[in-house]
Amino acid sequence: MKSLDLMRMKKILKKKKKNKMRKRLILSVLPGKRKMKWKTGKCHLNHSRKSCSPTIIGSRCPHMKGRSDSKLETFPENPFQIRLHGLRQQRLKRWRRLRSSASLRNRLVQNWKTWRQRAQWVGNLGYRRARRWRRYSLYASKREGQECDTLGSSQIGLETTSGGEPENSFFGFNGYQGDSQSNSVVTGVREYLVKPTTQKMEMVLTEEHRAYVQGLLDEYLRKYGSLIPVQTDDIVEELQGIFNEDFSQTHRKVVVQHLIQSYQRSSGTAMLKGFRVNYKRHVLTMDDLSTLYGQNWLNDQIMNMYGDLVMDSVPEKVHFFNSFFYDKLRTKGYDGVKRWTKNVDIFQKDLLLIPIHLEVHWSLVSVDIKRRSITYFDSQRTLNRRCPKHIFKYLQAEAMIKDKRDFLIGWKGFFKMNVGRQNNDSDCGAFVLQYCKCLALGQPFSFRQQDMPKLRRLMYKELCHCKLSL
Repeated sequence: MKSLDLMRMKKILKKKKKNKMRKRLILSVLPGKRKMKWKTGKCHLNHSRKSCSPTIIGSRCPHMKGRSDSKLETFPENPFQIRLHGLRQQRLKRWRRLRSSASLRNRLVQNWKTWRQRAQWVGNLGYRRARRWRRYSLYASKREGQECDTLGSSQIGLETTSGGEPENSFFGFNGYQGDSQSNSVVTGVREYLVKPTTQKMEMVLTEEHRAYVQGLLDEYLRKYGSLIPVQTDDIVEELQGIFNEDFSQTHRKVVVQHLIQSYQRSSGTAMLKGFRVNYKRHVLTMDDLSTLYGQNWLNDQIMNMYGDLVMDSVPEKVHFFNSFFYDKLRTKGYDGVKRWTKNVDIFQKDLLLIPIHLEVHWSLVSVDIKRRSITYFDSQRTLNRRCPKHIFKYLQAEAMIKDKRDFLIGWKGFFKMNVGRQNNDSDCGAFVLQYCKCLALGQPFSFRQQDMPKLRRLMYKELCHCKLSL
């Protein structure tokens, strides 16, 4: 009996010791003094646990879950338990994230077959829609083909191999190859597209038409040195004038354009390297004329010869200065250019045209002698005040040398802004030449950036003919 009592006493002392240590630990961690209620042994619900952990005031005992009739106990919460709870929550979130990604991977693996079947079905649907679109768009041409006597029903069929079976070579929309039946149907449509179209193109122009087009291209090549200024519309107009037929139809124009392109691709007919254009002291080579093609920059030879053509169209009213005039005037002053007008009295003219070349940009200065105005034209609409000032000083010095005292004063400067404006970095020279032509001939500035390709071809022809098209 004594041994049993001693063992019980030892257990009770151990419990007391543990409770004291817990109290000290919590009091050492919690700042300040709090009202704490500690319960040892069994909890107030007579649970089988040895002790209940302390909880915050107003919270339930951990063993009271699911019981609404139990009394609320006010216990302070252990901060270590709070920390452990936070760590457990983080671990739980991480585990849930991994589990969700793993489930996503599992779904990908499970549904991959279904998704692939859906993708194939969508491709098949797109293929059917494309085939339906082809059928409807070709309805009119198919009806014309049926009415045409030269196209027999025997020409419209399936492409057959040496064995007589239809050739299965169609690859459908989005990689869908389809079955043999659908391939045979589409191959029949493709046969209709290829063979009748080729025979139609052969019927559009006869051999006589083709021979005449070949002769025209040869003549243009000898006249212009290349086919740069030649357009499909020029060939069509010539054909209409000779054969009295309507060649303005779209399918006929396409055939003419195809003939021009095949002629250019043939060896020795793209450009004549020895071609020259001679006018007065000007000599233009194919390298100079090719600057009028596309978006190339015009060089000084093109500018000067075209300026002389403008001046010669109205020789008594207009004087065109060389493109090197302003550069000489700016660098060497009046003494560098005083001999340029030795045989010309510029004050007897109505209009002076001075092209300005500033490194990579062309502009124009026009001088109206009667109105005594200096106007600056720039297709990029930049305000360059130095150019008009240099021209004004030159006119004053020229008036002093030629004893024209009336032209010393009364000059005004203008910047022309309501003119055609370029939208790229390569058409400034073409704009300047069109300014010169319109000012000399008294025509309005009706051209725009969209007209530059056509005007470049026109200037090419004018330079080869050595005459402006008025």
